[in-house]
Order: sequence, then C-alpha cells, then structure tokens
Amino acid sequence: MVNGPVLSQNNTSSPYSMYGLGELRFQSNPHNSAMGNAGIGMASDNFLNTLNPASYSTLDSMTFLFEMGVDGQFSEYKSRNKTASSLDANFSYLALGLRINRWVSAGFGLNPYSSTGYEINTTSVIGGIQQDYPLSIIGSGDISRAYFTTSFTPIKKLSLGLKASYLFGNQSQNQYHDLTKLGTVSISNETTDYFNNFYWEFGIQYQLQHKSSTLRLGAIYNPRQQLQTRRVNTTSNSADVILQYEEESTGEFVIPEEIGLGFSWQKGTNLLVAMDVGMQRWSDESYDILGVELNNNPYFHGGMEYLPSSNLRDAYYKRMNYRLGFQYAQSYLNLRDIQLDEVVLSFGLGLPIQNQKSRIDMSFEFGKQGTTNKNLIQENFFRFRLGFSLKDTWFSRPKYN
Repeated sequence: MVNGPVLSQNNTSSPYSMYGLGELRFQSNPHNSAMGNAGIGMASDNFLNTLNPASYSTLDSMTFLFEMGVDGQFSEYKSRNKTASSLDANFSYLALGLRINRWVSAGFGLNPYSSTGYEINTTSVIGGIQQDYPLSIIGSGDISRAYFTTSFTPIKKLSLGLKASYLFGNQSQNQYHDLTKLGTVSISNETTDYFNNFYWEFGIQYQLQHKSSTLRLGAIYNPRQQLQTRRVNTTSNSADVILQYEEESTGEFVIPEEIGLGFSWQKGTNLLVAMDVGMQRWSDESYDILGVELNNNPYFHGGMEYLPSSNLRDAYYKRMNYRLGFQYAQSYLNLRDIQLDEVVLSFGLGLPIQNQKSRIDMSFEFGKQGTTNKNLIQENFFRFRLGFSLKDTWFSRPKYN
C-alpha cells in the first residue's frame, strides 16, 4: 500500500473492490442511509423507498416525485505498518415515481450496483534471473442499474411490488510491468470484463393500523441471476499491441439469491422506527480467485426518524426531520479465514422546502470495514450523502369562485 492521500472521481478506492463484482453499493438514498439503510418495511408516501418495490403503492395519487443525489467518502486504510487515504465523490442516484390509479404505482431510476477502484504497487521477479522490477496493478469500473418499478394493491392494506432492472457496465484490471531497469520494454496486460443482463426483485408489504399507530411489515426476494460477460484481454508495450483476444461467457459472474424481512412502526406523524434483517447466499457461488472464499453475508439495519411538528406556522427547526441509524453486515469475502465485516453509525437531516412539499436530505455515516489481522487492511470511512426530493402536484384543476 502507498502512503499518502489519493483524490479520485471513482465511486470507491477500496482495495477489497478488486474481488468478484467489486464493492457492492447499497441502492438507498440519504433518507434510508441516515436510518441505517433500513427500508424493507417502510412506506414511500413522501420519498421514493427503492429498498422495496411494494412501497410505491403509498404514493399520493395527486403528486409526482423526482429525486437525485450525490455522495462523497473519505477513507483511511490501515495495515500493520502503513496507512493511506482517499477521497471519492460521484453521482449517487436518480429516481422518479407516481401513482397511475387506485391500484397501480410506478417508478423509474438509475443508480450504481457495484464499483471497482484500487491501485496496488508492488514488485515481481522474472524467473531465472532473480532480479525484481516494479509492478503496478490498477483496477477501475462500475456496474450500473437502470430500473422500472411497479406496485399493485390487490386488496386494502396489502401491496405487491416488482422491480425490473437492467445491469450494465465493465471492470478493468491493468498490470503494468516496468521493465526499464532491466534494459527492456515495459509490458502492460489489461483485462476488461463487460457485463449486462436483466435482474428481477420482488417485494410485499402489509399494513396494520391501531389508533394513531401504524405497523408495516415487509419482505423482499431477489432470485439468483447470472451476468452475461464479454472479456477482452490485451497485451501491449509502449510501441504497439502485441496480443488481443475476446471471449464470451455466462455464469462466471453471478448475483446470488437474496431474502430480506423488515418492519416499520410509526406513531402519528412524529416518530418512525424501522428495522431490517436479510442475507445474500454467496456461499453457493465461487469465483476463480486464488485465496478467496465466498460466504453468505447476513445484514442488520435499523434506525429512527423524529419530526417535531408538521405545522407550517412552527419554527423551521421544528419542521426538520431528525434521523439516526445503525447497520452491521458481514462481507461476502472470506480472506485468510477471516470473514470481513462492516459496522456503520449514521445520522441525518431532512430540510423542508416549498411548504413541506419538497426536501433536501443529507446523511452522515461513520464506519469501519475489514481488519488489520493476518496482514489484511482495515478501512475507516466517513461518508456524506446529499439528495434532493422534489414533490409536485399533478392532475388537479384549479377552482375559482
């Protein structure tokens, strides 16, 4: 690892993003992330809850929601004897949603699914001469998700949801062999994988009402999906391309089955508590990566939101949303008999604009991933998310006296 800061326009600089599909990105907005990324059992009446497609059924029939956001992350990486840091910032998500009729709601969106970004500077040896030379391994790329969501309400208080996504993107790894001090031309070996395929997600929610309290139960199921892959291998020197060939495959890169359960409890318009548990079944999959074992990655997400008042005549700070959250997840990566994990504390604010109709949301997350045991790397990070939720009234006719 190299000492010193790195400024990047990538979505990640984590060294663990070199494995598999890279660093998996949670598809939440600042509203969810401030509450620990909980949302499987949350309604979507004044924001777009992309964590469960069934939540869109609670959108108001007279409104249209448009959301977009950006995020940034500062990370410090520690090993036993070295440290490094990075600063990453990029586009986070784009989403819109509306209610079509009494039974059907719909939405569209775009967000990242996974990100790859790392740089490893080491040395290698040419067999037979026992003289080392500098070797740089640089990885980059993203897999994006464009999706359509629809939600149905077959009976009162029950909603069913379907999200149809199209995943697309690429990952590249460039191994640069600096052979100049050996008196020969340097060699670059680049491997680029191009991914695409459809991905399906299913959700359900059921609402229970008791006086001024509402309990909403939710579940999601995302079936296993193989990605179609086209791999391009290129070997070149500073003067020319030496060798290039392509190969296509299906099945080497897989998104495993995922199951999640969640609930939310709301007291009037002031207090909301939400909690999720779930797991992706990575242990049934395998990637051709030396020394890496894939394990199931269970997760727990929980949080709360407090709104002091929704009265437009009250002071502005009383009309702000205050949020807290906690999340714990085990990574699907098992390195040197250690399954990596991630712990995150979060808080955030919802700032109302346009008489409470629209909002600026922000979240702040402090977390830790990995460990320094067995010469692994621990990442301590601070993540900031900023989102804009614009709510407009449609399909209404003005009345004049």
